[in-house]
Amino acid sequence: NSNELPPAPDGTFSIVVIPDTQRYLGREPDDSEPLTNPVFDAWTNWIVEKLEDQNIAFVSHVGDIVDNNVADQWELAGQLMDRLHGKVPYGISVGNHDMNAQGDSRLFQKIFPKSRFENFPWYVGCFENPDSESFISGNNANSAQIFEVAGLRFVYLHLECNAPDNVLAWADSVLEEHADRRAIVTTH
Repeated sequence: NSNELPPAPDGTFSIVVIPDTQRYLGREPDDSEPLTNPVFDAWTNWIVEKLEDQNIAFVSHVGDIVDNNVADQWELAGQLMDRLHGKVPYGISVGNHDMNAQGDSRLFQKIFPKSRFENFPWYVGCFENPDSESFISGNNANSAQIFEVAGLRFVYLHLECNAPDNVLAWADSVLEEHADRRAIVTTH
C-alpha cells in the first residue's frame, strides 16, 4: 500500500501524539446506541500494531479525551488507552473538556489515577495538591514520566489545562531534579 508509513529508519524513534479525541464519539449523548469512538479506537490499535515497526518510545495524549465529563465516556477512554498499558510509556494531559469549570477532574482521576502507573519504572510521579481536595489538580491530573531511547534521556511532563501556579512550581522541581535529561511538556 503506497499510503503505508515506511518503517522507522535504524537509529531513529517515534513519539506518538494523540490529539483531542472528544469529537470522535460514535453517537450523540442522548442516543441509546452503545458508545464508541472509532477514531480513538483506530489510533490506539495503530499504535499497538506499529510499536516495533515505528520504534514508538512514548505516547502522549494532549487532552480533551472526552467530550462531556461523564462516566461512560471516561470508561470508553480507559478501555481504549488500556491497549497501550504495559506496552509503551505514556502520559495524558487533562483538557478543559476533562474537568469542570472549577478544575475538578475526579472522573479522569478515577480512570487514570496514579495507582495505575506507579509500578512502572518510567513513571516519575504526579503533583499532589496539599491546598485542596485531591480532585483539584491532584492524583495524576499532572504527571511526569521518564524514558530513554537511541542514547537520549527524556523527562516528559503532562500538565492540566490552565495549570495553576502550584502545579507549575511542581513541574519546575521535576525539571530541576531531571536536569540531565531532555524535557518535553504537553499541556492542553
